[in-house]
Amino acid sequence: MLLKTSLFFICLILFYVPLCFAQSKVDTLEHLAREQTGNKFFSNFNKVLNTFYLNTGFNLFGQYSGLTINLNENFRSSFFRSATQSTRDEQYFGLTGKYKITKAFDLGLSASSTILSDNRNIQLNQATTNYLSLFSNIHFSKDISFSPFGGYTSNQQLGETDTGPIYGIEGLMTNLTFPDFNISSNFKFKNEDIFPRRNLIRYFDLSLVNPFNNQVTNFIAGSYSSTRKDFYFPADSITSSAFDVINNIESRTENIFYAEDRLRYNNFIKNIDLEILGSVKWRTIDRDKRYQTVDVKSGAIFNKKIEELILTFESSFIYNSSFFDGTLKINLAERDEKHITKPFNGADEIFFNDRSEIERKKNNNSVRATISFSGNFKFSRSDRIILSLYHNKLRYDTPSQNNDDDRDELLTIIRLSYLKDLSPFFQIFINSEATISQVVYLFASRSSNNNVNDVLRLSAGGYYRGANVSSLNTFEVSANYTIFDFEDRISNLRSFSFRQFTATDSSSITLSKKLAFVITGYIKLSENADLNWGEFSERPVRFLREIFADLKIVHKYNKLFLGAGVRYFSLNTFSYDGLTRVPDTKFSSVGPLIEILYNVYNSLYLKIDGWYEFISISDTPDRERANFTMAMNWNF
Repeated sequence: MLLKTSLFFICLILFYVPLCFAQSKVDTLEHLAREQTGNKFFSNFNKVLNTFYLNTGFNLFGQYSGLTINLNENFRSSFFRSATQSTRDEQYFGLTGKYKITKAFDLGLSASSTILSDNRNIQLNQATTNYLSLFSNIHFSKDISFSPFGGYTSNQQLGETDTGPIYGIEGLMTNLTFPDFNISSNFKFKNEDIFPRRNLIRYFDLSLVNPFNNQVTNFIAGSYSSTRKDFYFPADSITSSAFDVINNIESRTENIFYAEDRLRYNNFIKNIDLEILGSVKWRTIDRDKRYQTVDVKSGAIFNKKIEELILTFESSFIYNSSFFDGTLKINLAERDEKHITKPFNGADEIFFNDRSEIERKKNNNSVRATISFSGNFKFSRSDRIILSLYHNKLRYDTPSQNNDDDRDELLTIIRLSYLKDLSPFFQIFINSEATISQVVYLFASRSSNNNVNDVLRLSAGGYYRGANVSSLNTFEVSANYTIFDFEDRISNLRSFSFRQFTATDSSSITLSKKLAFVITGYIKLSENADLNWGEFSERPVRFLREIFADLKIVHKYNKLFLGAGVRYFSLNTFSYDGLTRVPDTKFSSVGPLIEILYNVYNSLYLKIDGWYEFISISDTPDRERANFTMAMNWNF
């Protein structure tokens, strides 16, 4: 106990004195994170329409006496074929090896490379990052570990290559138990000094679990993160001449403070648990340009800052019994966001005031209140009713007189489902849902956007599973009504309705021990109409009929599934002459398909889908097109 107590206070001193820890858990614990064991090769390829996508790579793990090696490679490429073809390639390579010198000390080497290439004319379409670092893992006990590291990095952006040292330390403390509480924490400090740029990560989090007794437990969590990323962007001609540079540098620094306290009462009242949470989050984002000159006569020379504060209160009541399980949750959150323009010595005050007004226009304050309920009524083993209610109100205010985006929003969702087991082989379900939302802008300049949106949905279906036949069928009707307070007959700002009927089927018929017939398909009938809500009358505008069918014979041989069949898809659109439908466009696609699936649990997964389609489009020549999808995961 004395050792744990001493180590605990040493950790607090080491953690709190620097006050510099990393941005997020995604970037935390590169060297102390849990190792990915096992070997895996994966490859996914998709060719649908004019888009090609490839994602392939491997993870290799080896352990030889005291030596552990991890090797990772991932290549992703996307290609879009059109009048202007676009290609984007991303490659990541990582290699980590460490040797256990003693039970409490490991020494290792880590290397990684990331390459981005994009042929589009975008600001950052070429980038390369390479790392090489030496690290050690120091285990003070099974609960406390540290890992200092240092090395060299090379970073290339927009044709400029920067190099420099990389160094830092990370730490981990897991489930350190004391008589009255349990503590977990991790931190990271990392510097990339690739002058003239710098990338920094500071992160620290701490969680405490304090059980007062068997019924009451207090959870306390907090974190601090600071992340700085420097990147190049093309400098304008004036800045380029003034500082003799081709690219300017922008530093984006994000700081986040977060704290929460969660209190849970078990059996607060008989069969009822109570949970109360309060949290605060403070975030700042600084965006600073390295090279600034007063010769640029524009507000764009000024640096900017964003400040955000979020306060949240939440309470939950959880009820459990043999007949009913339910949760009632109440949430109240307030968010305040400010955009600030930073002054620049010698800059024209007119441009500063103009830029400040642009940034102040973005300032906003919002208050969101939410109440939700979910319940499961268990009438018997074969009868259940599930009810859920959700109501949300948002008040969005902007203090600037030049911003008219102030509004109130209401959203209510009600769902009711009934599930019934008619027999061990047949289940039915009925679902109903209603969604009501309303948006009200407070200023006349935006009031034309005031609207109410009502969505009603009813679905029913059943699932049958017999000795040779299994079938899932669903039928759904839905109606969407959007009503504007003020309509404009010239623009598209008019009330409308959208109604749809959908029938889906997924069935399998076993013909023999190794042969089956599989059907998948759906029919959708949709109608758009202009709506007169006051008289609840409609004028049909457009009708769509969509049909899809996938029919195939599947043969099973051990772990191998082979499928062959036909795929059909059609989409017909109609306009209206009064109440009479007039054919508008017609699209149809039909062709053979083939599927191959090989699946050995936790070893090899291989799936290949391919189909060739003969396409017919009204008033255009017929076309043919091949589509192909492959996915493979091999654990070895």
